[in-house]
Formats: sequence, C-alpha cells, structure tokens
Amino acid sequence: MHEFWAFALVGFFAQLVDGALGMGFGVISASVLLAQGVPPALASASVNAAKLPTTGTAALSHYMHKNLDWHIIVVLCVFGALGGIIGATVLTSLKGKTLFVLINTYLLFIGGLIIYRGLRDVAPRLFPKGFTRLIGFAGGLIEGIGGSWGPIVTTSLLGAGTESRYAIGSSNFSEFVVSIAVFSTFVAAFALGYWEGGSDWHAVAWPVAGLVLGGIPAAVMGGYLSKIAPKRPLTIAVGLLAFSIGIYRFATM
Repeated sequence: MHEFWAFALVGFFAQLVDGALGMGFGVISASVLLAQGVPPALASASVNAAKLPTTGTAALSHYMHKNLDWHIIVVLCVFGALGGIIGATVLTSLKGKTLFVLINTYLLFIGGLIIYRGLRDVAPRLFPKGFTRLIGFAGGLIEGIGGSWGPIVTTSLLGAGTESRYAIGSSNFSEFVVSIAVFSTFVAAFALGYWEGGSDWHAVAWPVAGLVLGGIPAAVMGGYLSKIAPKRPLTIAVGLLAFSIGIYRFATM
C-alpha cells in the first residue's frame, strides 16, 4: 500500500503538470517505472493504460473550459493514431541511442524557441500550419516507441504559432485518442506473443492504479489552469519544461 500511495502522489503531480502545460505525465510516470526495472515495452504499455482515464478526464476538462481547436484535433487524432500504431509495432527496432539523441536535441531547440517567444511576446512560426499532420504522426510514433506525446506535439503546435491554451488543450484531447490506439496495439502484441512480458502485468497493476487515482483529480484541474493562466507565463513554462525534459533525458542516457 505504501507503493500504491507513492504512485498516486506521482500521478497527481505528473498529471497536474501535463494538464496545465500539455506534457509531463508520460515522461515522469515512465521514468519511475523504468527505474523500478520494468521492461520498456511493459512500462510504455502501463503508462498508456494509466493515460486512458487520466487523459480522458483531461480532455473533458479542456472541452468544458473551451481550450480546443477542433481542426487541429481531427488532424492530430488521425495521424497521431496512425503513427502510434506503427511506433508500437516496431518498438524493438526503433528504440535506440541515435533516436533519443535526436528527440532530446529537438526538445532543447524547440524549448529554447518557446522560451524566447514567451519572453519577447512574439509568435515565431517554425512550422507552417499545414505541418499539423506531420506533428501528429511524429508525436504518435514517439508515443508508440516508448517516448511521450506532449513534449513533441504541444511544443510543435506552439512553434507553429498556436495560442498556448489551444495548443495545450488540443494536444491533451488528441493524446486520449492516440493513447487508446497505442494501448490497443500493445495489448494485441502481448496477446499474440510478439513481446515477452505480457504475463508480468500483475507487477505493475498497483503502480498503474496509483497513477490513475492520483492523476484523475489533477486532470480535472488542468483544463482550468490552462484557461486562467496568463499567456506569456504559460508559454514560458511550457518552454522551460520541454528544455528541462531534454536535459534530463541527456543526463540519464
């Protein structure tokens, strides 16, 4: 029970950050599970299982607080789910040092750009709006291979000039759909014997339950925080978080 409540606390703070800033739950939760020796595929599947109720609640919260751009959401859901299924299917062949170096370098670059945008109160368009398909596909691919949707998609939407609350809300809403696709792929893969470790679900049952219990109330709050937070501080906070994630991943490689 001590482990359960520890994960509930982790889930609460991770989802509070994720709901308010559009990233954090997957990175924090997966890091904790991997530190406990959980195999990468099982850790990724477990985090996506925990994401189903937490991101579903976050999606509803952002919907209630009108933090959504439906054009962005439709594109992200379609191409994100496609990327997620492909990423989960080829997890073992794509997971490697070169890939992580590229992702971490991107996070440092885009995080720095977003911080600059917030400090100068300008909206540089690193990506044209038509790149939303690529953003969704790349985010889903990274989610499927054991990375995290938010640091890629939320930051990229901000880099495309999307207002912070709509970038965060649309990313959170779409993540729910992509998590369903990725989790379903993992379940099918484990059931078909594509990966070993499916029988070890009992080892992560309590941690996942704790993440869910702590994450749901925080998810309710996240949409409201995105709505009321001033645009410039919110933008800077997203940039700082992305930059910090990039540094942390480089430090733990």
